[in-house]
Amino acid sequence: MLCLTFLIIFPLTLSSLFPQTRVLADDFGHRLELSHCPERIISLAPNLTEILFALGLGQKVAGVTSFCDYPPEARQKEIIGGLVDPNLEKIRVLKPDLILAFRGNPRRILDRLYAEKMPLQAFETGQNFEDLFSLIERISLLTCTRARGQELISSLKEKIKLIETSLPASRESLRVFLTLYGQGQGLWTCGHNSYLNYLLERAGLQNVASGLEGNWFAYNPEKLIADNPELILILAGNKEAFQQATNWLASLPPLKDIKAIKNKKFVFLDENLFSRFGPRLIEAFNWLVRAVYFPAEQEEK
Repeated sequence: MLCLTFLIIFPLTLSSLFPQTRVLADDFGHRLELSHCPERIISLAPNLTEILFALGLGQKVAGVTSFCDYPPEARQKEIIGGLVDPNLEKIRVLKPDLILAFRGNPRRILDRLYAEKMPLQAFETGQNFEDLFSLIERISLLTCTRARGQELISSLKEKIKLIETSLPASRESLRVFLTLYGQGQGLWTCGHNSYLNYLLERAGLQNVASGLEGNWFAYNPEKLIADNPELILILAGNKEAFQQATNWLASLPPLKDIKAIKNKKFVFLDENLFSRFGPRLIEAFNWLVRAVYFPAEQEEK
């Protein structure tokens, strides 16, 4: 994986907020020349939007996708389309001096923006907390908010320490299956390469699908029966959808003897919160820990 690199074209003095010109390379090796701090930024992914606002750059965000709904202020920004179908003409009209993209944005879209010499930086990273801290730092460097970025990273690290301190010392390593409800009728789950698998392991849980490479895929029901998880974690949009998911799983005759289903051991995970590789990932980690180890406390929220 390529790292964001900086080639200083002119000397940088201690008093400079931004060198006269910098050349940066993103995760696809695309080089971008910046000569000033960006004032009009377009985000092509919800997690990037959340990072920009967390860095105090809300006023400089000129456009976001239709999926960018957090913080609430993001909904007031100009919508440039979806994750996979952004409106390129609208992007041109907004005249951004920085466009940020993330995996999930189609490569064909990125290539068109590159070809038009748009000020694009695209990121492919995203498997663990260190990747998250690196992403925040890189965006802070791009946007002249390095000090704010370091403060944010330090704050997130402290929160992680507090969450892990709360983990029961004598906890059992439960075998769990995490599934995303609403993606057709398949048992969609996360594999070894997913940051959700990382969260499960960090919380001391055994993801039965962790032996498979990849981020998301449909899991074989027969394999799930053989795995016999003790707990099923369900990503859903709300409690109503979560209840629909538990009813659906319980209605599948082949799965009736799985421990989690037989004992009605289901856990609700907020899909919006857990699907964003941004600052709220630590909040998601806390939700996971509380829901698994302190369910009564989580139910009160």
